[in-house]
Amino acid sequence: MMTSICALSLHPNRGQSIPLLRKPLAKNILVAYTSNHCQDLEDMDKVTKAIQDGVNVLIWVFIAFEPVVVGDNSPARLRMKSNLDVANYQLYRRKLADMGYPHVAHLVAFGGWNGPHLPPGYASKDLYEAFQTYNTQAWQTSEPLFDGIDWDLEGHDNLKSPTNEFTMECLDQMGEFSQMAKNDGFIVSMAPPESYLDITSSQFSRFVNLTYPEPWHQDFEYHGWNVYAYILSKWSDAIDFVFVQFYESYSHAAYQISNLEVDPGDFLVGYVQQLVSQEEGMMVHFEDDSSVGLKNQFVSLPLSKLVLGFANGWALNSDLREKVVFFESNALKKAYLALKNIGKEPRGMGFWVVEEEGKHGVYYAKDLNDILNLQLEGMSGAII
Repeated sequence: MMTSICALSLHPNRGQSIPLLRKPLAKNILVAYTSNHCQDLEDMDKVTKAIQDGVNVLIWVFIAFEPVVVGDNSPARLRMKSNLDVANYQLYRRKLADMGYPHVAHLVAFGGWNGPHLPPGYASKDLYEAFQTYNTQAWQTSEPLFDGIDWDLEGHDNLKSPTNEFTMECLDQMGEFSQMAKNDGFIVSMAPPESYLDITSSQFSRFVNLTYPEPWHQDFEYHGWNVYAYILSKWSDAIDFVFVQFYESYSHAAYQISNLEVDPGDFLVGYVQQLVSQEEGMMVHFEDDSSVGLKNQFVSLPLSKLVLGFANGWALNSDLREKVVFFESNALKKAYLALKNIGKEPRGMGFWVVEEEGKHGVYYAKDLNDILNLQLEGMSGAII
């Protein structure tokens, strides 16, 4: 695979903000992740089809920081590492614009399951400058590579892995980086698994190798207790939307739908109603962790930032039927219309992952577009 790298030392404006015209988000957003590395432009059909079917926020995975030692007595410098073919990616974005889709926002995600957290020992400003260096590479264009970033930092299969704990340094780096990106006109999102931002619990922990209280699969030790709430509590204004992963393994959603036989549409309506009933926000007991330095407080997740995130056809694999909940499109439509009728609809919906579109006959991009009724916004290129 090709690795695209850009060293921090090459940044022409180190220490300076680069003014950008922010690409606005549509009133309603349809978010999709893609694992395509754009190494072959002939292999982009599924990505293009998803955009044609209504996706207006595309998140490319993944990018990471890589410290590089350049000499015995020199401090390690930062560079960005990604499997994305930058030249092909820029050609592809230009092709999409020529096809009439310049309104699509392209974000890049940090993290992923088993992926790295942010490197220790670096100021948030250094991380942001390294990203800006990478993001402002120009190949026949002055536009940035990406219109924003997505925080998808998660845990690890190895329960003893250090990335099953979010350090305070990492959390502050995420928040401060988000604020700098927002100040420079970028879109900032985050994608917590359901337990990492859990509206049903006030517990807080920086660890994500924990269990749920339900008497169901106590052997699954990969849940969190509201770790992403810390970001929202301090940098809420810097976060444009929150993509909640209802496809987390053995999630509350899976428990209620698979075990308690709650109707999937009713579950989603109940979830949103519970969220909006907490008028001051969700209570989080930050004092459970003295290192956080925050008082117990309400943390707001407004509907204007809420994106409901689902698994597309891969969740119907026989070995995942109980572990990962799948929402039929009819259930999503039922829930969305019920919420819209009472003025409580979320900002949007989304799914992981474009490359699985069509599996088991599921085409989420088209179905979610039909539910969200994005045609007038997307096809005309009008952005609200």
